[in-house]
Amino acid sequence: MRCVGGLSVCLLKADARQSAVVRELNVHRSVIHRLWYHYQRNQNASRRRGSGHRRITSIADDGYLLQCARSRRTLTVRQLASQFSAAAGRPISRQTVSRRLHEGGLFARRPVCLCPQRTSERGCIGPVNIAVGQQWGQVLFTDESRFNIQNDSRRVMIWREPGTRYRAPNIVERDHYRGVRLFVWAEIATNGRIDLYVFAGGSVTAVRYRDETLHPLVRPFIAAVGTDVIFMDDNVHPHRVRLVRCYLESETNTQMAWPARSMDLNPIVHVWDMLGRRVAGRSVPLGTLHELQQALLQEWALL
Repeated sequence: MRCVGGLSVCLLKADARQSAVVRELNVHRSVIHRLWYHYQRNQNASRRRGSGHRRITSIADDGYLLQCARSRRTLTVRQLASQFSAAAGRPISRQTVSRRLHEGGLFARRPVCLCPQRTSERGCIGPVNIAVGQQWGQVLFTDESRFNIQNDSRRVMIWREPGTRYRAPNIVERDHYRGVRLFVWAEIATNGRIDLYVFAGGSVTAVRYRDETLHPLVRPFIAAVGTDVIFMDDNVHPHRVRLVRCYLESETNTQMAWPARSMDLNPIVHVWDMLGRRVAGRSVPLGTLHELQQALLQEWALL
């Protein structure tokens, strides 16, 4: 402000108009008016330093607030103010607490939410519970996935100039409901895989899971590769109902333990990701459900 004051006074003393000084210095007209009035009255353009509000917290008080906030990061500003008042014996406002935390580098932000990891019955942390001596090559990984006609992977990029984000050629229309979709199912292993199975409309229920995948696809594959195969599927509801459990027990297939709230370490998710990239990267956009199904089958065969 001192530089603006000195320069504005020099321009005004050189018979410049206040409107010209305002345009030259890019400040409000009232600022120039007050500076010129202050100079004419006091013969200087410097502003007397004001006393301001007295700081009510000491360095030790600021450190105490930061320590409380770091030790219990879920405390609110109101709770921190009450805790400080009880410890110091004097009141403090919530605005002061917020300013001290900001000065110390702490800001209120939403936390990252993660699912707690639970321990399986054998004491192994994580979703995998394979006995010693069994190899990963014997595991048969299965999973379902959903694909939409409109790409929802957010991987499609465009080339554009800076500052042209909202121009018409750079805008991609995307409905909140991305139209019709297909549910597919597959299984992979180190010694082979099966063709991609596409569910004919509707969602995947326990009956469809048993009658369309387990009995006609999983059962022959396990019989062909051997009885030492370990069958793996996740904990979605159709996989864990009594109807499916009874069927798997009757087939005497070895299943991998998959504890609740475990991380999704199924390697087939990488295959779904690769399949989605290939379908989204096709030169001709998909317009119908039949085109989406044919593209999925073709790209799956080429993986």
